[in-house]
Formats: sequence, structure tokens, C-alpha cells
Amino acid sequence: MNAPEASRARLPMLPPRLGQAAGPLLVIVLVLALAVLAIATDHARSRERALVGTQNLARLIEAQLSNNFDKIDVYLQLVASRHGALLQGGAAGGGTALQVQPRLARVDLEDVAIADADGAVRLHTMALPASMAQVGTQAFFRRAVAEPRGAMVVVVAPVQDGPAGTQDGVSRVVFARAVRDAGGALRGVVFAGMSGAQFDQLFDGVDFGAHGAASLRTEDLQAVHYHPAAQGVPVGVSDGLRQAVGLAPAEGSYEAAGTVDGHQRLNAYRRLRDHPFYVVVGQSMQDAMAGWRANTLMVAALAGLTIVLTLWAWLVQVRSSRRQLRALHNRFEAIVESSSDAIVSKTLQGRITTWNRGAEQMFGYTEAEMLGHSAERLAPAGRRAEDAMLIARVQRGESLQAYETQRLCKDGTVIDLSMAVSPVLDARGRIAGISVIARDISRRKVMEAEIRAMAFNDPLTRLPNRRLLMDRLRQAQLSSSRQRSYFGVLFIDLDGFKRVNDSFGHEVGDQLLIEIGRRLQAAVRQHDTVSRLGGDEFVVLLEELGVDEKTAADHVNTVADKILDAIERNDQLRGETHRCSASIGIRLLVGSQESPEQVLMDADAAMYSVKRQRRALKTFAFE
Repeated sequence: MNAPEASRARLPMLPPRLGQAAGPLLVIVLVLALAVLAIATDHARSRERALVGTQNLARLIEAQLSNNFDKIDVYLQLVASRHGALLQGGAAGGGTALQVQPRLARVDLEDVAIADADGAVRLHTMALPASMAQVGTQAFFRRAVAEPRGAMVVVVAPVQDGPAGTQDGVSRVVFARAVRDAGGALRGVVFAGMSGAQFDQLFDGVDFGAHGAASLRTEDLQAVHYHPAAQGVPVGVSDGLRQAVGLAPAEGSYEAAGTVDGHQRLNAYRRLRDHPFYVVVGQSMQDAMAGWRANTLMVAALAGLTIVLTLWAWLVQVRSSRRQLRALHNRFEAIVESSSDAIVSKTLQGRITTWNRGAEQMFGYTEAEMLGHSAERLAPAGRRAEDAMLIARVQRGESLQAYETQRLCKDGTVIDLSMAVSPVLDARGRIAGISVIARDISRRKVMEAEIRAMAFNDPLTRLPNRRLLMDRLRQAQLSSSRQRSYFGVLFIDLDGFKRVNDSFGHEVGDQLLIEIGRRLQAAVRQHDTVSRLGGDEFVVLLEELGVDEKTAADHVNTVADKILDAIERNDQLRGETHRCSASIGIRLLVGSQESPEQVLMDADAAMYSVKRQRRALKTFAFE
């Protein structure tokens, strides 16, 4: 027997039936391997889809909460500006009803109130309980007063509803901001309250699934509100959330069992922009993986069948996955379409590829009018190159959040926008375009401008008030010191103005003050300042009068004569002729080491000296 034959003789012989089954067994093993691979792939895809959906829901709710908190902050500033002056006097106690509207967009505030510097509530929007008449010891009052930046503070406290002080899982949120005068001295605190249950309004219309949940939590992860409401059940903090926030404080995801109902969920959290809160959204793994479990049972059942049936089952699974992807895509499209923000996608060449309903309402263009067109048609004349610049910045890897700009609507109006710009990636991870989420902030800009105007302008005449005058007087002193040029201050007091109010009424007196302000502005140069200190007192600041004292004095006297000519006219007040007159005190200075307040006091004293001289002359002439 040769060597090859001996080698073959030593090999074990397979049974004939087992040899015939080798081919089918190999096919079965291959089918099982494919089935296992398909199950694992579908599990990963289902989990990834659930995670993406949960993260997008967290982004949507975070944007809504941040927007409403920002509106509340601007609202508190507006209330403080309009009613803060009333904190200077008046009796403490129960306070006075505050005639303001506490409704903001989709959120109702429980109450709005203003407390003075001692914590006594002076103004409020609803019946005030005795426990809230004095809030000086409350945490929100102390934190608002201690806030170094003067920003709004948000304090959360549990609401005691149950027996023996038990909590119902609902908390009350208090928004507070300190009210200070021009010198920085504390005048009081304006605050507003909101129950945690009111946050349910922000979750309306958002589909969390059959067992999904969402919660608003403080910086230390204590629950402020849980959706759906958990009556009588304490809302705890899972270890998974603590660990995830410890690793990624801004945003992230984790999987954990719910502390309220025990449902295993895939959770995403995000920290609110500029506010000490987290929003946590959880999608039940039971809901997210329901399709996967069904597919697994089907594939397992078909794994023992023939190759044809196995391949057929695999194709069914592929088609089922595609249907689920399309359904998920449609669901997210519905969320995008229901958003009031403009959500737009563009190519790297600036051509618009998606245009949601929010964009139609904001800009006035329909989807058909914008798809395929350049986004430059929305840019005002001075911002045509801005889109290209934004695309370039995104390509460099920059993060563009809350980028403020202006855009042009179809009707020609220009609106202010706050935009978040992010890249759109292709299948290879390369940047194929950009996605823009734009929010109309025109109303907020108008409110900010109104607040600034109330701070620096006289509310009756719209002339600069004392605060703005003192600032310009300081600048005039600095400019005069550098250039050694003269400047002049004219203190003007209307003679006998009280008789106008007494005889014709304050409304006529106010109209006469407005008219005097217009005449004063017409009598001076454009860069000179005409301000109203209050009552019937006006101040005119004349700058850049030159380095020659006589020339400067002549100019000031000439302006004073023009002012007297402008004031001393016959005015028809309710059918009667009234002739105004005024007394003017003048100070001509160069440089000046005196404070602006002293300069103003000296001009005031000079005015009273002129007034006394005029009275003496009138008395002498009468005698």
C-alpha cells in the first residue's frame, strides 16, 4: 500500500446520510448566520432611529422652553420699566393690582408682582395671599438681589398639596429680576410665578409614543415637572442620568429604567440655552423595539425552512425596515412642518432644497416659489454675500447658534432673525449643504428698543432726559479738554407755566411743552442737545464753539436770543391767547474740572438770578 492510499485509509469515513446532508446543513448554517446578522442589524438600526427621534424631540422642546424663558425675561424688564418708578413711594401692605397681561405666547404666568427693596409686595396681578405680602426672605428675592450681572434668576420650589406636607410631583417656578435705579441702587424685585403643571402646554402636540415621557429638571437634576403627570409618585433621578450629565453637561443620551413607572427608555437630555434647567425626553424601548421583536420572531421561524423561504423572509424584513424608515421620516417631516420656526435646507451653492410651512408663514413665499432658487432673494441689499459667508464658516467646522441677521419678506418688509446653522452630511460624512432654523425676533427687538428709549428719553417730549444729558455733558467736557474749545450750557425755565396747567388743564400744558421742545430743537444746530429735565425746565448743550472766548460767547448769546424768540410767542390755548416767556441761565466753559452735576447746578443758579432780576425790573416799573 503506497503512502497516499495509507493516508486515505486513516481518514474517518462519513455516514452516507450525513454526507448527503452536508449541503443542506451548510445552507441552513448560512441561513441562520444571515438571520442572526439581519436581527443584529435591525436591532442597531431600530435603536439608532429611536435615539435620533428622541434627540430631535429634546431639541424641539428645549427650543420652545428657551424661547418662552427669554420672552418672560424681556416681559419682566418691560414690567419693571413701566412700573418700577412706583416703588419710590406709597404705602406697603397688600399691594395694588397691577394692570398687565400675564399671558405670553403658549404659557400662562400664575401671577406677576413687584416688591420694593424691603420685600413688601406693592403691585400684583391677582389676589395676593397673606404669605406672599412680604417676600424679602424668599429664595428668589435674595438671589435676584445678589445676581451680579442683573440677569433674571429662576428659582424652583415644591408645591405642598398632599396630606402632611406630601408633594404631588409638581413644582412652582419663580422668575425674578432686580429693579435698580440709574445709580445702581436697589429699588425692588419684579417676579412672576408658574406652576410646573403649566409646562404641559409646551408638550401639547408632541408625540412621545405610548410609553414615552419628558421632564424638566433643575441644574442639580431635581424634577420640576414630569410629563405625563405622575400624581402622588415621587420623581427621582436615575444613576444613568447623573453619569451621563457628569460626562457631557450640555447634551447627551443614556438608557435607563424610569423612576416613576419602571419603563426601560432610551433618553436624550439637553441643557436650556442661558437658563439653569435640563429637558429630558425618553422613548420607551418597548415602543421603539416593537417592530424589531416582530421581525426577530419572523426571521427565527423562517430560519428552519428552505433557502427560498429564508431569502423571501429576508426580503420581507428589508421591505418592512424600509416602510418603518419612511414612516419615521414622515413623522419627523410632520414635526418640521408644524414648527412655527422657518426650517430651510440649502446646497453649498445656496440653492434651497427644503422649505417648511413655518418658512412660508414667515417670509410669504410658497414652497414652489423657493425650491431650486437662490437664497439671496431673501437677503437685503447689504447682506447678499452673507449666505456664502455662513456656508464657508460651517465648512470650517464653526458652530453657528443664535446668529442674528435680517431677511427680506415677499411683501418687502425686513424682519430680524435669530438663526441656528448646521451642516447637512451626505452618506460619506461630507458636507453637502447647510440646514437653517430661523426664528423671527422682530418683536423682541422692538421691545428692547422701547426699553432703551424709556431709559434715556423723556416720555412726553421724546427729548433726552437727565440721564442722557449728564452722559453727553461728560463727553462734552472730555472733548473740550482735548481740543481746548468752548462749550455752553443754557438752563431754561418757562415763566408762570403753573398757571397754564391751572387755567387750561394738564393736557393743554403737555401739548405746550411738546411744542416748546420742537421750537428749541429748531433753534439750535443738529449736533447740539436739547433735553427736558422735568416739569417746565429744559437744558440746551452747545458744543464745539471754538477756541476764542468772545466768538463762543457771541454764539451762545445769539442762540439764547433765538430761543427766547422761539418761546415768546402768542399761543392759542382753547380759544384764548397766551404768551409764553422764559428765563435762561448760561454757563460758558472750556474743559472744566467740575462734575456735570455742578455745571448744571451753576446754570440753574444763573437762571434764577436772571428770573429775580426780571421780577425786580417789573416791580420797579410798576412802582
